[in-house]
Amino acid sequence: MKKINKIYAVLFLAMGLVSCSDFLDENNQNGRYDDEIVWANPKLAEGVLLKAYNMLPNDYTEKYDYGTDDMATNLVTDNTVTMATGGWTSRNTPFGNEYKNAFQAILHVNDFLENMEKVDFAPLSDETVKQQYQDRLRGEAYALRAWWQAKLLTIYGGEDNEGNLWGFPIVTSTIQEVEAAKLPRDSYADCVKQILADCDEALKTLPLKWEGDNRVMGSTNINRMNGLSVMALKARVLLTAASKAFAKSGYTMEQAAEAAAAVMNANGKLDNLADTRGLTFYNLGTKDTDKEYLNTCKEVLWYSSIGNSSNRESRMFPPSLFGKGEINPSQNLVNSFPDKNGYPITDPSTVYNPADPYANRDSRLDLYIYHNGSKVAGANNVTLNMETGDDKIGAKTTSTRTGYYMKKLLDEAVSLKVGSVITTPHYHVRMRYTEVLLNFAEAANAAVGPTGEIGGFTARQVINALRKRAGITNEAYVNSLDQTGLAELIKNERRIELCFEGFRFWDLRRWMDLSRMNESVKGYDASTMREIPSVEVRKYEDYMIYAPIPYSETQKYDLIQNKGWE
Repeated sequence: MKKINKIYAVLFLAMGLVSCSDFLDENNQNGRYDDEIVWANPKLAEGVLLKAYNMLPNDYTEKYDYGTDDMATNLVTDNTVTMATGGWTSRNTPFGNEYKNAFQAILHVNDFLENMEKVDFAPLSDETVKQQYQDRLRGEAYALRAWWQAKLLTIYGGEDNEGNLWGFPIVTSTIQEVEAAKLPRDSYADCVKQILADCDEALKTLPLKWEGDNRVMGSTNINRMNGLSVMALKARVLLTAASKAFAKSGYTMEQAAEAAAAVMNANGKLDNLADTRGLTFYNLGTKDTDKEYLNTCKEVLWYSSIGNSSNRESRMFPPSLFGKGEINPSQNLVNSFPDKNGYPITDPSTVYNPADPYANRDSRLDLYIYHNGSKVAGANNVTLNMETGDDKIGAKTTSTRTGYYMKKLLDEAVSLKVGSVITTPHYHVRMRYTEVLLNFAEAANAAVGPTGEIGGFTARQVINALRKRAGITNEAYVNSLDQTGLAELIKNERRIELCFEGFRFWDLRRWMDLSRMNESVKGYDASTMREIPSVEVRKYEDYMIYAPIPYSETQKYDLIQNKGWE
C-alpha cells in the first residue's frame, strides 16, 4: 500500500481529533499522502486504524431478518424479500458488498499494525504514557481485526460440495486488496483459531471498560472496543462454531459456555438484571444523567457515538405517526411471547385469552411491538388504531402487511409531525450483555444440561433471571423442562430478547432449522380479529443454510464456493 487516501485526514477533522489543515494541504498529493507523511504524523497514523472503526455499521442490521419468520416489510422490492421468496442467487444476494468491505477494513488494520512502531503517538509525554498509547492502540487493532473476521465468518462460513468446512482467506499482513482477494479460503477451524488469537492479543492491553479521566485509558475512548466487548465476541464466535451447522470445526459448547461465563464473572454476574433498563438498552442516553448511566451500566458493552436523529423513527413509525412503517412484525413472533406467568400461550396452564390477545402477556410484547390499541407516549401521545385508518393492513404503501409495527429501538419522544419535528439522541449498541447471557444459557444447557454448572452458573438460573427482569417471576414452567425442552425455550427467549437486532437470520442457519426458515409469515387483521395464515411465503432450499460467496468474487478469483451455489 503505497498511498493512504485523504479520507483519513478528513475523518480526523470530522471527529475533532486534529486541527492541522495547513499541514495537510501542504503535504497531500492529489488527495493522497505518502507513507512517510502518514507515519510521521500521529493523527494521520491513527486515522488508518480509525478507518476500520468508521466502516462499522451504525445501526442495527434488522434488514436481514426481513427474510425470516419474525417479520415482513412493506418494501416489497427489497432484495432481502427477493432472497426470502425464492430469488436468492450468488449474483443477487443482500450480502454482496460485505465480503469486500470486511477485507478493506482488515487491510487497514494490518497496515496500522505493521507500521505503528514508527509512530510517536504521544510526543509530549513521558515514556510510560507513550507505551500506554502504543499498547492501547495495538489492542484496539487486534480487536477490530477479530470483529471484521468474525463478520466474514458469520456470513460466508460454510461447507463445500465435498463436505469440507471453509471460512475466509486469512490475511494478517499488508498486501494489496486485489492480492488478498486471490488468496484461497482457510478452513473454518483455522479462521476461528485466528479470531480467538486476535482477541487474546487485544485482551493483553485493553481495559474491561473505558472509565475515569485517565488520558490514555479513560472514558474519552468510550465508543472504542474494550475488553468486555472482545470477551463477548469470543463467546459469540465459539457458540457459532459449536452449533450444528459448524460442528465439524471441532469447537465445543463447553468452550462457548466457559467464554460467556468469563464475561459474566467480569461484569457483575446476574446482579445487574434487577435493573429493568436493560430491556430498553437503546434509549438510555436522552439526558446528561442518562448518558452517564449509559457509560457505566452493565448491559451496554460497546456502543457507537451519540447523535441527534429521527431517521430510525422515520423508517419505522406507523404512518399515523408520519413514519414509513418498514418493519412489520409477524404473528409468529407475537405468538412467541408467553403469558405473564411464563407459560406459552398454547400451554393448558396459560392465562392467555384469544379474545383479548394482548392482555396478561409478557411485558416485552408491549415494549417491543406496536399492536392494535398500543399507547404511544412521549411527543405523540396517541392510541394506535389498526382496525381503520392509515395504520390498518394495506391502507397505504407505508402501512403494515402483518397488522403490527416495530416499537423496539424507537424513541417515542421523537415527533415527525410537520411544523413540530423533534429529534433525540440515538446510538447503536454493538455488543450487549443480554446476548452473552443467552449465549451462555444455550451453550451450557447443550454441554451439561439445565442444572449443570459452568463458571458458577447454570442455564436454568440464567434464563430464570432474564425472565424475572421482564416481570415473569413464576419459575414453574422453566423448572419443569428437561434438557431438550429448555433448549427450545432458550431459543425462544433469544428470539424475544434479541428481536429486530439482526440475529434471527443467522441463528436459524447455525441451528440448521430449515423448517423455521421456510415458515410462512403470518399476520393478524384487527378489524376481523382473525389470523392471516400467509402474508409472505418463505422459500429456502436446504443448501441455503450457508450463504453464497458473491458470484463476482468466485469468477475473478479461485475461491471455493459453498455447496449448492453457482
